[in-house]
Amino acid sequence: MAGLVEAQQIISVSESQAKDSMQWLATRAMQEVPAVYQGDKDWGDTKRIWAGVRAKFDGLKLKTHRRFKEVNHGRWIRYEIKLPDVNTPHAATTTIQSAKLTDDDRWQIGSITESTMHFMAKVEHWNYGIKLYSVTVTGHLRVQLQLTSTIGLYLDYTEVPPAVVAEPIVEGAKLTLASFEIDRVSKIGGDAAEAWGEVMQEVIVERFIESQNDRIVAKLNQAIEKKRDKLRFSWSMLLNH
Repeated sequence: MAGLVEAQQIISVSESQAKDSMQWLATRAMQEVPAVYQGDKDWGDTKRIWAGVRAKFDGLKLKTHRRFKEVNHGRWIRYEIKLPDVNTPHAATTTIQSAKLTDDDRWQIGSITESTMHFMAKVEHWNYGIKLYSVTVTGHLRVQLQLTSTIGLYLDYTEVPPAVVAEPIVEGAKLTLASFEIDRVSKIGGDAAEAWGEVMQEVIVERFIESQNDRIVAKLNQAIEKKRDKLRFSWSMLLNH
């Protein structure tokens, strides 16, 4: 371990160099959000109801048996959210908002990455086997990923010429819903309109946005560890900035 430490030397870089180094991390961050997110809530739920009495004679004795059946019941929700392909015009874009040099020669950088996502949600409401309504909504939503990260650069003298290695650490991340636009609604009005508002809260905010926020920092730092080889570049590349 001592030999490895001696083979590495922290180097000072400019603010613009630190910002350039963070572009990889910000782009990688949106890739850690699932490209396709599918799920449902209570889809296919049923209710057991009384379905009459079956009677038959056993000799001279009448025997009865109560019958029950399962019928569709409750509010069913099914949804799908998709990220655009990285090569499309709607792919994620990153803005570096702040950069501050810390006492240990690392840069603390704040950034916002925005991306448009396509969504589809279908809601059906059943009441003891009777379908009250079915509504399908498609559209686009725009999400923002706010990152607070630190990054340091050092020279790795185990190579000749020495390689420049970036060492980013994600300290905080928050995914938020910036806006949404509805492209098509199969039916609206009355209970169906109210259901769509509930879908926005339950599916997009609670099930997608909040579930990502619960684990995104850990996922990003794990992704950094797996991609260490992509954070190495030549000394000449650094000097050209």
